[in-house]
Amino acid sequence: MDAELKNAPTLKDIREQNTGNILRSLLRSRELVRNALAAENQISTMTVKHIVDDLLAAEVVVERTGEGGEVGRKPRVLQISEKYGHIICLNLTSAGQIAVLIYDIYETLLDRQVLPFVPGRSYGENLAAALEQVKALSAAQGTALVGLAAFVPSAYYEKEDLVNYDLIEGFRDLHIRALLEETFQIQNVLILHDVLPAAWSEYSGLDPSRDSQFYFYCGYGVGGFFIHKNTAVMGDELMAGEVGKMILDVAPDGKFITVEDRIALPSLLRAWGRPEAGFAALLEAYRSGEASAKAVLDPALELTARLLYNLLWVYNPTRLVVDSCERDYSALIAGHMGRLLAAAHSEAIPIRVDLRQAHYDEYHQMRGCFHMARERWIEELASPKGRVSG
Repeated sequence: MDAELKNAPTLKDIREQNTGNILRSLLRSRELVRNALAAENQISTMTVKHIVDDLLAAEVVVERTGEGGEVGRKPRVLQISEKYGHIICLNLTSAGQIAVLIYDIYETLLDRQVLPFVPGRSYGENLAAALEQVKALSAAQGTALVGLAAFVPSAYYEKEDLVNYDLIEGFRDLHIRALLEETFQIQNVLILHDVLPAAWSEYSGLDPSRDSQFYFYCGYGVGGFFIHKNTAVMGDELMAGEVGKMILDVAPDGKFITVEDRIALPSLLRAWGRPEAGFAALLEAYRSGEASAKAVLDPALELTARLLYNLLWVYNPTRLVVDSCERDYSALIAGHMGRLLAAAHSEAIPIRVDLRQAHYDEYHQMRGCFHMARERWIEELASPKGRVSG
């Protein structure tokens, strides 16, 4: 296959890339002198001067006298303007509440709230009321809101501004991006499939130019995300990774029986005959050797391990990450998968993969939302057009 031809970067592209890198350096260090910016980004001091002059004129960056020695002139240091303040991350994966994290632009957590919904109200009514509370939390920070990212429990169709409502019926006909833009009066709004920011959080530490990762999540829903050489594979309809929708069988009434029907937490509890019980109760019964619990969990673990093994042949990732809202469940899955890989090690073409349980919890995964919203903001600031509007 012929290599894909790529257009050479223009001077405008290079300048915007250098501007973005300078802003990232200032976000990492909070303040730097020009020479340090040039050295860190491997560009000339004259290039730094031209870019910094533009950023100063646009009031994106400010300059002040730094702390220096007693002899000679004190250094002039640069920092992001204090008018740029905070980023909101919203977890919209529950039909009964939303979770909120507010960070400053340097990734310091400023506020963390869980806002429960009022029973008897529609999802739309509850969401609108909760967003007004979030708006008040944002105003209380006393700084400008520069970005907002929300993660949702299924695919988001950007053109239609709609979320797939297979898990939360309230998303039907709800134009979530328009609602957030109107409520918060901000254009930097990202709507993300919940698996995506979680996968990005776990991807950190790999070599982005070489390594790949398949992130598998099994909780109230089942999904996955493949990141290859720092690129998330979304698919034409943004459905790539919806492994829970794979068909296992067809019921007598013609209804498809999917992977999600066999291994998602609500399905396990229904199969156990106690849909109101939590996973902790099922796990306790399983570990005590209760036959009914073992009859539910053992087949689910075997099915999940085989599914993951087959996915390894499809994606061949450097790393496989197993995650769940119930950490004990992901530990069981990872352990079962590890034993399957060990048993298959003598195959003619053994699969080698770094298998691990997810490192980060739900709120750390929301950090992935923060980083994506901040990166979008940086890209806007790096563009002269973005600085005019921002």
